[in-house]
Amino acid sequence: MKWIDDLRQWSRQEFTRYSVTLLSTSTLAQIIGLVVYPLLTRLYTPEDFGVLNVLLSVAGLLAIVSTGRYGPALVLEEDDASAKSILQLIMLISGVLFVLSQLSFTVFAHPIASLFKTAAGIERWLPFIPLLVLLMALWQALNYFCIRQKKFSVVGENNLVKSFLNAGLKLGFGYAGMLRSGLVMATLLSWASSLSLSIFRVRKQLSGIFHVDKGLIRQMAVKYSNFPKFELPQAVSNMLAGNLPLLMLPLCFDMDEVGLLSLALTIGFYPVGVFTGSMDQVLYKRVVEQRQRNEEVFPMIARFCQRTFLALLPFFVLFFFIAEWFFSFVFGAEWTEAGRYFKIMLPWLFVVTMSASLVFVPKVYFKQRTAMLIEFVYIILRIAALCVGMWKHDLTLAILCFSVVSAIMVSVQLIWYFVLLKRNEPCSI
Repeated sequence: MKWIDDLRQWSRQEFTRYSVTLLSTSTLAQIIGLVVYPLLTRLYTPEDFGVLNVLLSVAGLLAIVSTGRYGPALVLEEDDASAKSILQLIMLISGVLFVLSQLSFTVFAHPIASLFKTAAGIERWLPFIPLLVLLMALWQALNYFCIRQKKFSVVGENNLVKSFLNAGLKLGFGYAGMLRSGLVMATLLSWASSLSLSIFRVRKQLSGIFHVDKGLIRQMAVKYSNFPKFELPQAVSNMLAGNLPLLMLPLCFDMDEVGLLSLALTIGFYPVGVFTGSMDQVLYKRVVEQRQRNEEVFPMIARFCQRTFLALLPFFVLFFFIAEWFFSFVFGAEWTEAGRYFKIMLPWLFVVTMSASLVFVPKVYFKQRTAMLIEFVYIILRIAALCVGMWKHDLTLAILCFSVVSAIMVSVQLIWYFVLLKRNEPCSI
């Protein structure tokens, strides 16, 4: 039958194999994290989760800066020696930022912590942020290096190891009575272990990595200077915009309230991470290769988005009606309020899931400057939205305003991605 032959042909395609590999491992990694959450929420308090997610938000921002946003250039560069020089450049930037941030977070830990309403719980962990930043930055860089080598199975295994260890260590520390330190220590150890595995798996491809060609490093830094010039501010703005609730709201609200919100964000972005974490990497590589062969890209992306929309819509509609019951039943009665926050954020989460797999589009067409300007507008509007709720001292209002503004701006970005894809097709004049 024709449809069986089409299915067989589809399954043999390189794009399909890579998609299935990353999507399956990413899904399993996220499932591992989700499965243990009902146990974790009964071991740790909302305040513990609030502290952890504030630290992760700060570390995530600094991790982007510490790569100079040169990671995607590893996929674009065709010459292997040049690609290694890009990796060396990232290592250099990360090392310098590690030293500077370690001094800052150690010496000024108390003044920084005093900015938060609940300062005591976060001060002791601030000196650990630079190490977490370094681990995140190198892990991200090696993932791009693996994508360049088409070692998508390694990327998937790294996600699995990190998720498995993160979940297991959090449970182990919790049952051992380390309720004030278990979440943070488990996070650090899981990132370190996953990074070590990644280095081990690509050790042959990394041979000669410590042979430094300063001239080639400078050449690569200049060649891909648009990445730190335009994409770095855009990426920082994007990360900052996504983490603004966890960075701004602790200034006005208690950490246990922030912890409830952090669970809603975590559970909300788990499915986003499952899908976009793998599809973004595969689509990026696929689009680059098709453009190099002067093939059309828009039809493939349009089909992808259409299928994504139809697949996701029923789940989001269902959770709109059961969100509060779901959080209470799964995570415990004290987390019911997190379900209400989750319900408010659903339209934003839906649009993010649709668009996040296409965030690479501006860099493919060298439109980083425009993307950066859009992000700046985005972040200003979201800051204003949160300030409304903080001014009224109403956390629900802050989340509602933030979600509405975010859904609108992400929709604008998605439309722009389609315009870029359509206008830059080979047949376009």
